[in-house]
Amino acid sequence: MLKATLEALIGKSINQICLNNFHDANLNHCAHFVSHAAGLTFDFNCKTFRGGSNVGANIRVHEVFAQCPKVGTIAQAPSDRPYLVFVTKDSNVDVAQKRMQNVPQKHIGIVVDNMVYHYSNSADKVVKWTIAKFLDTFQRVYSGNQALFYGLIPGSDLLLDIDPTGNSITSSAAFALTQRQNEWYAKETNSNGNEFYVGREVNNTSAGYFGIYQRANEYYGKQYNGDDYKDSIDHWAYLLHITGYCESKNHFNLINTYDRAKFTFGFYQLAAHTPKDNLILLFRRFSESANMKKYFPELKMTNGSLHRVNENGSQTDLETVMNTGPNGAPQLQLFMNFLNPIRKRIDPQEILHAARLIHWSEKDRLMRDAQVAIANELLQKKMTQRYHRWYDLDGKSDIICALVADIHHQGRASKARVQDALNSNDVQENLITINANYISRADDLRTIINQLKTAGKIGTKVYKASLNEFV
Repeated sequence: MLKATLEALIGKSINQICLNNFHDANLNHCAHFVSHAAGLTFDFNCKTFRGGSNVGANIRVHEVFAQCPKVGTIAQAPSDRPYLVFVTKDSNVDVAQKRMQNVPQKHIGIVVDNMVYHYSNSADKVVKWTIAKFLDTFQRVYSGNQALFYGLIPGSDLLLDIDPTGNSITSSAAFALTQRQNEWYAKETNSNGNEFYVGREVNNTSAGYFGIYQRANEYYGKQYNGDDYKDSIDHWAYLLHITGYCESKNHFNLINTYDRAKFTFGFYQLAAHTPKDNLILLFRRFSESANMKKYFPELKMTNGSLHRVNENGSQTDLETVMNTGPNGAPQLQLFMNFLNPIRKRIDPQEILHAARLIHWSEKDRLMRDAQVAIANELLQKKMTQRYHRWYDLDGKSDIICALVADIHHQGRASKARVQDALNSNDVQENLITINANYISRADDLRTIINQLKTAGKIGTKVYKASLNEFV
């Protein structure tokens, strides 16, 4: 697929490749071309530099080098896959530290089948050369002794070699993945467990939904109940119960992979795209545990960040923050891509990861408790550091605080609209109905609030900001 893309780009100039506004023929576009061709969107990119309305591509050679999962001399380059090739003075590169100096005389290309595809700045077009010609040319035009280095394409080692039968996996939890029409099922093959439901496919182009999910009438498994956690997290347990009911009917094992987060999991629906927030916190919590090694043997903590470790020893930092979200919003693109590699195609890797998390959640109380602990930490932190500062919630009822938190957890209204609702005559109802596009959410909120209020579990306490508690 990459080779076909590169072949189609031969002879094209950068203004035919980049749909943003960086086309200056007097500037270097070697990394710019490579990044567009290979889908390398991390900053510093063309959209950040010159603007535009499309996904940006990195424009700096040394930054691409630093993002490669594994680097080395050209003699160490793999023969079984495409890779990036860099040419610069040998003293400019520290392979052990994966660092290249930011000097003018450096160049980059993509090697496929021993041919280098790169952007000739002098010719202002994409060309295809032999590796020998690539080195010889830059040896003549650059000063000093030039050397070639390789780097695995950033993100390329996020793809797993999936065995859908699970038969070849012996050292970790293995799952047989079965598709029946548009439904997916899994069964752990190295135990006597039963087959379980993973989810059904959705391919809705108009809504931009591609992935798997479970219908509400298909939910199953263990559920969160505020009563079970009241002793450990106090009244916050019932605020979590309200949002958890709306998100998942409080099912610990619920997944979806169809929206912009690419992967969302748990009773509180922790999303994969947010840096230092939500789902990445759950993975970090278990990073050194035996069950993480059982269910996700490809992951480990390195230098304080969660990494994907390849069989060849290369590593990719899944916590690298990239401005690839809507309007350049920061997100964990590599973590998202590991869990769900291709946004608009349902593939075995996202099914496997969904099966792993569903099974783990059902089998391990510690996994369920960790979901609650993280959700509680997020809620309390946001209540004191955001919501109270925005709206002065001191003395407001627990129901009003729960509604404010639920609105922002789902992102269905702006701060201005929330403030208007708080200033209205019927605060509770106006918070519930704050966005007419979320009728089912409003219905769920009324149901669970009435249920908990009738049981005497909410509606009797107010928020005390100085303590960040309900009294």
